[in-house]
Amino acid sequence: MAVYAKLLSLSQTFANPPDLPTFLALRAPNARHYWGHNYLVSKNPSLQSRDNTSFETHLHSAGRFLESLGGEATDIMVDEHKRKATLRMSYALKVKGSDETVENDLIWVLKFTDDGEVDGGVEGILIKESTEFVDAAARARVGLLIAELHGEAGSAFRIDL
Repeated sequence: MAVYAKLLSLSQTFANPPDLPTFLALRAPNARHYWGHNYLVSKNPSLQSRDNTSFETHLHSAGRFLESLGGEATDIMVDEHKRKATLRMSYALKVKGSDETVENDLIWVLKFTDDGEVDGGVEGILIKESTEFVDAAARARVGLLIAELHGEAGSAFRIDL
């Protein structure tokens, strides 16, 4: 399989994983997760870089208040020479107990391992770095809904400006 096809396949599976274990299995053992934008990250300590274990903890923390979080990739751009992909995703977030669905429109930038650098993935290629550019307004709205309905916003959705 050509490099472009491998990177596209990984990106598509990342965008629409069947479950959380599959999503996490796309990541290299030493992968890092980052958030952007820089100013937002500088004001929110919960958005600091994470290893796989703390990223998984974050995902569980964020998901416990959500009834649904279906996502759709609206764009996937692959640069096989830089071994990167950029995905624009639209997530429909619905807080448990709310009638409101909040569209979380965000950008992911994925960087990939070299062929054969690690086992697994698509023919020996995994994600070594992910950066999630946050939709701050959607994140803040979801945090407010969680606070109203559950009495806490939790660090996964709190935004400081």
